[in-house]
Parts: sequence; C-alpha cells; structure tokens
Amino acid sequence: MTDPGWLVHGDPELILACLDGADGQEETLAAAVYRTSGHVHRDAGAGVRRQVLALDAARYGNRELARDIAQVAVRQGMDDPWVVQWATGSDLDCRLRYALPVPAKVSALATVVVGGRGIAVAGCRDGTLHAWDLATGSRLGKAVSARTGAVAALVTAVLDGRPVAVTAGSDRSVRVWDLARGELVGMCSADADSWVKSLAAGLVEGRPVVVGACVDDVVRVWDLATLSPHAEPLAIRTGFVSALATAVVDGRPVAVTSHSKELAATDLITGEETVRLWDLITGREFGPLGEPPEEPPVFAEGASDRTVEGDSDGDGDVGRCVSLDVNAAAHFLVADPECRCPIAVSANAYEVHVWNLATRELVGEPAAVFVETAAVTVLADRPAALVATGHGAVGVWDLATLRPLQPSLTGHEAAVRGTATAVVNGRQLAVTGGDDRSVRIWDLDGEKGTGGGRLTGHAGSVTGLITADVDGSRVIVTGGSDTSVRIWDLGGEGQLGEPLTGHTAGVDLLAAGTVDGRLTLLTRDDRYRTVRIWDLTTRQELHGRSTSEYTSPSIDLFAVVDGSFVGVTTEGRVWDLTASRWIGVQPRRPGALALGELEGRNVILTGDRTEGVHLWDLTTGELLAPPLTGHTGEVRSGATGMLDGRPVVVAGGDRTVWTWDASTGQQIGAHAFPSRVRGLTVAPDGRLVVGFGADIAVLTHRR
Repeated sequence: MTDPGWLVHGDPELILACLDGADGQEETLAAAVYRTSGHVHRDAGAGVRRQVLALDAARYGNRELARDIAQVAVRQGMDDPWVVQWATGSDLDCRLRYALPVPAKVSALATVVVGGRGIAVAGCRDGTLHAWDLATGSRLGKAVSARTGAVAALVTAVLDGRPVAVTAGSDRSVRVWDLARGELVGMCSADADSWVKSLAAGLVEGRPVVVGACVDDVVRVWDLATLSPHAEPLAIRTGFVSALATAVVDGRPVAVTSHSKELAATDLITGEETVRLWDLITGREFGPLGEPPEEPPVFAEGASDRTVEGDSDGDGDVGRCVSLDVNAAAHFLVADPECRCPIAVSANAYEVHVWNLATRELVGEPAAVFVETAAVTVLADRPAALVATGHGAVGVWDLATLRPLQPSLTGHEAAVRGTATAVVNGRQLAVTGGDDRSVRIWDLDGEKGTGGGRLTGHAGSVTGLITADVDGSRVIVTGGSDTSVRIWDLGGEGQLGEPLTGHTAGVDLLAAGTVDGRLTLLTRDDRYRTVRIWDLTTRQELHGRSTSEYTSPSIDLFAVVDGSFVGVTTEGRVWDLTASRWIGVQPRRPGALALGELEGRNVILTGDRTEGVHLWDLTTGELLAPPLTGHTGEVRSGATGMLDGRPVVVAGGDRTVWTWDASTGQQIGAHAFPSRVRGLTVAPDGRLVVGFGADIAVLTHRR
C-alpha cells in the first residue's frame, strides 16, 4: 500500500477495496491520500493519477511521498513540465471514504442497507437518480432519468428483498424505482388537484409504506407492495405541512409533521412552529409536541442495533436509513425510526430544535444557527445529529448537550443539501451531497488528523490569489469568501502575520505592484465592488484616494502597467485607474484572462472554450503567437511567465491547467487537479501557483 508504483498503475477498484486493510501510520496515510480523489482515479489514466496522487500527498503534508509518486514512470504523449512542490490541505478530512461526482446539483439524498450491503442514492436537479455501493464506492446499476424536472423528494425502502427509491416532484407523480435494475416498478399520484412535496418511509405492521405530504394539506400513506395509479392510500388531514419524517413511538409507527402558518405569516424571528405526531395505522393524532402525554408511552425494546425485521417473506435483515425532508424556505424535520430514544430535529431560518418524541418535550434550548439539512443517528451510544450549513462543512452534534461530538466533516466546496446515515460492515457511515455536484461518504468511526501539518486559515473558499516580493521574501496573497486577505510564505512556512480585514464580502480580485514607490496591494470584494488599497510592507490601508475611483462592475481583473494600477474589462479594454483613461488597443477576441509583461512587452491574454487562447500586444493589438489550442474545457484563468528561459502561457479551467510555449504555440503540458481551478499565476522564479477548490498548490519545473 505504500508502493508508489502500485498506487499509480494499480487497478483503482482493487486498490479502493484494499484500503480498509491499511495498517500502521504509513499505510493509513497512503489510504487517506488515495481516497481523497478516488473519484478521479477510477476513470483516469496513470499519468493523471500520478499528478493527483502527488498533489494529495503534498496536501497531507508528506512531501517525501509526493516526490516518490511524481517520480513513477508513466507512458504518455507528453511529460507535463510541472511537479508539485507543496500544497495546502484546508478541505481535507481523512474520514472521507469516497467522493462521487454527479452531473448536477444534489437536491435529495438517502441510504438503505439490504443484506449487509449499504447503498447511497442521490436525486439531482436535472431529474436523474444515481446509486452507489457504500462499501466500495462503485456505481450500482445505471443512472435513471427519474423525472421531467428536479427530484424534489426522495426516500428509500426495501420491497420484496430489493432496494427501491421513491421520488416525487412537480410532475405530480410518486414513482418507485428498482435501484439494481434501474427500472420503474410502481407509480401513483396524490390527487387530480394536488402533488406530493415531501416524502418519508416506514414500516406498518411489517409492510413497507411511503408517506407523502401533499400541497392540499393532506398526508397520504401508500402500501409500497400494492402501489399503482388506482391505489387507495390512508389520507390524514393534517393542515399545512412544512416538513415531514417518520418514527416509532410506543411501538407504533408515526408520522412527524412540522407546521407553520402560511409562509408569509410565519414568525421567522421567534421560529414559531408546531410539531405533531400521527398514528400511521389509524391516522389519529397523538397530540402536538410541547404538550406532555397524560401517561408516558412505553417503547419497544430491541431497536438499539438499528435493524428491523426484513421483508414479508423473511429474506434477511434490513438496516433502515433516516427519513428526511428539507423545506429550504422555512423548515426541515428529521427523525430516525431505529433510535432507541426517539428524537426529532427541526429547524427554521433562525433556530434548531431537538424534540424527545417519547415525552413530547424540547431537549435543551433552541440552537441559534442556520442549518440546511440534518440526519439523526447514534454514535458511541449517544443520540447524535449530522448538521450541514450553507458553507459546506457538516457538524457532528451530541443531541443531549447540543455540542460538537466530533470535528466537522470538511470537503464539500458548496452548500450541503442532503445528509443520511447507515451502518455497513459494523462501521457507522455518513453520506452527504450538495451544490458542488458530489456525494461524499464518511467513516464516522474514523480518526481525524491523518497526515502531516497543513496550511490552513481561511474559513471558506480561496477566491483569489497572487504572488509578490515583500522585504526580499516571496509570498502568496490570498482572498477568501470569509472576507479576509491573508499572506503566506511561498516556501510553505505558513501564514505570515494576521490577516488584512475590512471587506464585508468575499474578496475575489487582487493585484500587487509598485505604485508611487510603494509596494501596494489592491483588493476588491465580490458583492459590493468595494476596493481597498494596502501598503504591503507595513500592512496599513492607504488613504488619500477615493476607492470609488477604482470601482467598476465591468472590471474583471486588476494589474500593474508601467507603474500604474489598471483594470481590465471582459472585452479586454484596459482602464488606467490613476489617470482615469483607456490605454492600449482592445484585443480582437473577448474573454480577458490576464495582463502582464512578457519579454519586455505588455501583453493581454484572452480565451474561451471554442476559439482557443490568444496572446496580444497591449500597445499595438498585434497577435503574438498562433492560437493556443488543445484544451478540452472552458478556460477561466490564465497567466504568462518564463520557464527555463522560454516564454510560456498557462491557462486553467474545470480541473486542468494547460501550458503552451508562447513562441511556437505548441502545448507542452497539462496538469490535473481534483477540483475546479479558481485562479493561477506564474511566480518570478518560474514556479506555478494554482488555486483549486479551497486550496493552493505550488508547482515547480520538472527536471
């Protein structure tokens, strides 16, 4: 497992299956490195695997392993000129088992366990449905085009020993899919004038049922085994339901519903809501939560192992996942039918509440935090919840104390919209999915902290970065979605001093240069277009100039030309921010990527997906090189520089950085990254600095 050649050339399916056998610190680190970008390794060639594995080893702080991997020989048409020197690992977590890419944002997520086999299911905004084996991360069956619109609600169940997914959406139908075969096995609709907005699943007298909250203020309960367009469901008139879950109270299956008045009348400040229980056999109400029952119910024993009886013919045990629905406008509600002490978690835009379904009382005080979604589980014999925010991190809470039970799960690059849990091979797993178009599987029994030291600091994504020379030292300056500007040692020694603060939104544009004899930094936020000017040597914000002179929503990037700060528009027009006038010649192609100096000339770089990347002389408008082609995706960032005495052009897009010889127009390399490239630059000594995902990598020339 520590053999770099095996990691680069071995069958990814075989390697991923072997990683659970990692023993000792070196093997555990190698397993964490491989899993970090396992979704890339499955479909990549050896050349791409070598690049990504070396990068991830550097992100874990092990430069020796990164170097050994980079030296593995591979067969490919061209040997990329870059090799990783060091990288940050701010979004790494050794508990990550798999990251599974999907074609669109994940709108709903669930898990199910059948015969010891765990399955994760994701419904996407493009109407597709995807399933994976939780133990191996391999795809189960084929992708299903589940709906004509987004999959708005999704639950899983077991029908005749087979895992099925139930989906609902704006097309008014409820559909049941065989996950292994990718086939439709049942369908119904709520009513001629209604449709299902949220779903939950459960068992009623040993038979799997699906529960749907409909827009006509009725909760309907269908028997999955007899589901058809003519099925007669149990109808419970509940009133307006903003969120739905299922649970077991006093040995009886119940629907748990969250209610508020019409959304416009809901008091979002106080978070006023009512949570109610409904018997799924009789349709009767148990009474709203917050009102203790006259006699405490007696709960069934034997649910602590999180399993229940199997299907009707007794074919094996079924581990059931959490039932979950999210109403992003106001509420979500989640409960776990298998929890020995039935717990429900509900949330609105301002508060999170934890309910004990047995006593119908609140547990502790409401937590003042905005949560996108959650799942309830049991960790270390304690009721716990996975809670996801809009920033991508997933917290692990102890529900008895409402305090963190483990460090947050980090790795998602955007809001998490779905969470679920399952027990597979004795391991407690969590599954999350969200707006970064990935489903991630986590081992909650794993340990946090595999690997060496890392450079961390930004509380969110790195949204912009540049290099500069400060007092004789080369540094990186980064802007983040957390509104801070941070300065790092380019040699990998960490952050230098405290961050620069003052912006009230994420910092997306930065430029550095000598202006009026001072080493100056220019920063702009991405919301209010506020520009700030800093003396990089003293770290003091400069005054005496109105920042309004430097603010224009049409400016896409900043640069320094002949000692003056300039702004460059999307069309490639250059505005002198000091003299307040246009300079140079606008290029004949749009899509400005960068402006810099190359071999004594001021040059501007433009590019798009279809017509290649072009290098222009700013003064004359002359095209300085043949069109630079060979990239396969959209170009989002670019830079110029010198590599071994020859001028080069570097451009990044999607998950790749391409390099061309600026004199001949020939592509001389392509370097793969595990997440989207957000920005890049060539340092004065020829090293390449790349911002990808929420991290930074420094690449040096391969010799």
